[in-house]
Amino acid sequence: MADEPRKPRIRPRRIIERLRLIGALDRSDARVRMLVAGSGYGKTIVAEQWATADARVVGWFRARRSAADVSVVARGLVAAADVVVPGAGRRLLQRLAVTDDPEREAILLAEMLAEDLDDWPTDGWIVVDDYENLAASVASEAFVETIVSRSPVRLLLAGTTRPSWAAPREILAGRVLELTERALAMTDDEASETFDGAHNELAQGLVALTAGWPATIGLAAMSPDAPVPEAELPETLFDFYAEELYRGLDPSLRSSLAILAEMPLIDRELAGAILGDERAASVCDESLRLGLFDERDRYLDFHPLLRSYSVRADETAVTTQLWMHARAHYRGRGELDAAFELTERAGAPGDVDQLVWDSMSELLDGARLPTLEAWVSRAVTRSGETPAVRLAQAEIALRQGRDLTAQALSATVVRDGDVPLRHRAYLVAGKAAHVGLREEEALSLYRAAESAARDESERREARWGQLTAAIELERDFSYELLRGLERPADGDIDPTDAVQTVDKRLLLGLRFGGIDNLTDAKEVAELLPTVPDPVLRCSFGSTFSCALNLAAEYARALDVSMNMSAEAAEYRVEFALPYGFLMSAAALVGLRRFDEAQEALSESLGSAVRCADAFGEQAVYAGRVRALLHAGRISEACAIEPPNLSRSIPAMRGEVWGSRGLALACMGRLVEAEECAESIVGTTRAIEPTMLILCIRAIAALKACRENLNETIKRLVAGSFEAGAVDFVITSYRASPDLLAALLRSAETSEATAYIVARANDGKLAESMGVDILSVHDPVSTLSPREKEVYDLLCDGLSNIEIARRLFISHATAKVHVRHVYDKLGIRSRTAIALSAANRRSQAAPTATSAKSSSPDVEG
Repeated sequence: MADEPRKPRIRPRRIIERLRLIGALDRSDARVRMLVAGSGYGKTIVAEQWATADARVVGWFRARRSAADVSVVARGLVAAADVVVPGAGRRLLQRLAVTDDPEREAILLAEMLAEDLDDWPTDGWIVVDDYENLAASVASEAFVETIVSRSPVRLLLAGTTRPSWAAPREILAGRVLELTERALAMTDDEASETFDGAHNELAQGLVALTAGWPATIGLAAMSPDAPVPEAELPETLFDFYAEELYRGLDPSLRSSLAILAEMPLIDRELAGAILGDERAASVCDESLRLGLFDERDRYLDFHPLLRSYSVRADETAVTTQLWMHARAHYRGRGELDAAFELTERAGAPGDVDQLVWDSMSELLDGARLPTLEAWVSRAVTRSGETPAVRLAQAEIALRQGRDLTAQALSATVVRDGDVPLRHRAYLVAGKAAHVGLREEEALSLYRAAESAARDESERREARWGQLTAAIELERDFSYELLRGLERPADGDIDPTDAVQTVDKRLLLGLRFGGIDNLTDAKEVAELLPTVPDPVLRCSFGSTFSCALNLAAEYARALDVSMNMSAEAAEYRVEFALPYGFLMSAAALVGLRRFDEAQEALSESLGSAVRCADAFGEQAVYAGRVRALLHAGRISEACAIEPPNLSRSIPAMRGEVWGSRGLALACMGRLVEAEECAESIVGTTRAIEPTMLILCIRAIAALKACRENLNETIKRLVAGSFEAGAVDFVITSYRASPDLLAALLRSAETSEATAYIVARANDGKLAESMGVDILSVHDPVSTLSPREKEVYDLLCDGLSNIEIARRLFISHATAKVHVRHVYDKLGIRSRTAIALSAANRRSQAAPTATSAKSSSPDVEG
């Protein structure tokens, strides 16, 4: 016992209030203030002391290693901003939930949050601690830089690294305040205060030896009986005092700290899981009392330098059983980064692969693509490209737009025969094929995914994929697939499920030539604000507004499409914008607001080009041609060059060539027009191409004065009502008004055409053709001139014989005319005719009186 080294006396760590630094922060007018120094300079403590002032409202974001993932930074800053501006970042979180590649969209996402911070108060602050973890990611730094440049937010940053965007000229100009190691180093007075007024010579000597490094001074103050060693480097001094401190601890506490130091995150619950509840409580309480730990946000922060020393002191502290308990704890709490860090450090290569597979869905659902990418890279280093790693690589490639790579990687996973991975591998391959417009492959892969599914949830996911591909391929079994996916009505309505189902029904109608559920869509539209997915909301808005435009409900279509575009812009659903603008243009054309429509079409094309959306560019071409036809600008419509259709689907190819064919037909270039129509016959059943073929044939029959004119215009009108697409009749007769005259002259199409004309508010166009639309609905207007004479005499009460005499025709001929009048009017007696005539005269009289009284030529 006599030879055992004497344990130094351990005192609890003394934390002083560093008024000098708090004053420097207070005196600055800079909107961004920074504490930049190495570990052990008390940056966090200074930030906490400054932030507790009553005049400030402060939200904190403590950046851990996971902050290299921009989605973690986005969520962390939203939570911090919400303390100051409640509700800020709501849009960002919804958009983040559906983003494929948050790193690529970092600035876009940051702009959304910046817009919510426009009214940032002068007493509001966000503190970002351990900024160096965030600075490890270019995307994360770009996110913060965008927030700073696009909003008046006020930031206090603490870390070992200066932000890359904090330019020296900003610091020199005073727009950014930076307190570095020189300012954060302890003065003699501060060191003496840390020693509680004792050992002033030791305190001042340490300030000189360590250049005021607070970490060493603080440890020395906890072990005041330890001598000052002969050392030249501050790090050597720190190790000396750390060793003295550890020698002074109870051996049980020391060994427990060595175990906890191996843990990436520490809290009381974890300590209980690996040390046992009683021992954990004692260790945590004693460590907090001495100041070895700081408790922040329910976590126990081990000083990084003390943690490093403790790990070096006992490298074998953590057994396999302990790390397995810790990993299970982290997984149960959703602390995936800590689980991976511990598994990588203490587990076998197979454990790393298993954790990648187990956590992949959770990471992807949280938009944590950079984290998954980093894990995969580290897993490859540990164990090579295993099936689980290749599947993760395929998921990453899919979200980064590398669809061929994603499909190829998934195929290697399937070939390896790893049964648990096969369903997901087929699913990823199917999605990749769909993104690449390889719909036949996509359908086959989704079917394989269903065969490999292990439960109903996986089967449903595969069937939704099959439905998407089958609709694009216009396969009849699409309806059966949708019926199988519809959930039974049990009284509870899931808004997302309801909107998704009706969205698919509308899309089915568009692809299969007939929309018969527009009423359902109008009802379900009420649920849209309760659907959390902005992508689904935009998808429904696009499809719904398209169906409304086809039905010539232009005003409502404009309202829906404009709201959809606004939401796509608000939530940065960029790929939906071309279709929002396109549907607005179609509605504006229907409303005859042609200049505004052309502006919307230009917006649509610009958005499609920015998104590299070839399908969108093709749709804009068709929309622009039809817009010009509505305006009667036929030659301009013919002059537009068709887009490249090498990557397209049958429905879009049909719409493009059908739109061009209609323009050519209206121009009189009938051979070329009919060639366009024939090129798409039988290739697609989609509404647009099908209706355009009918339009081309009707215009061609009219221009060529063909005998089948009545039959072709009859098919056009009937087809438009069956498909729910009367807009195409409107397009055709606006481009070729002589078609309107033919439609209104025909007894078989006149009434239906009158409905269309009224819906499109084209009464003046009809009047210019010499037709009173209201008279079309009057059965008397269907009578021939001779029948009209007979009708007038019947109204006067004449008998058949009297009518024959008056008109100088035979009695038999008079009877035939009377019977025709009865048939056309749906009336079977002279009494009924007399009553009808009296009613018509009574309705006409007020109109005539009103017209007479309003005439300026009437004498008073």
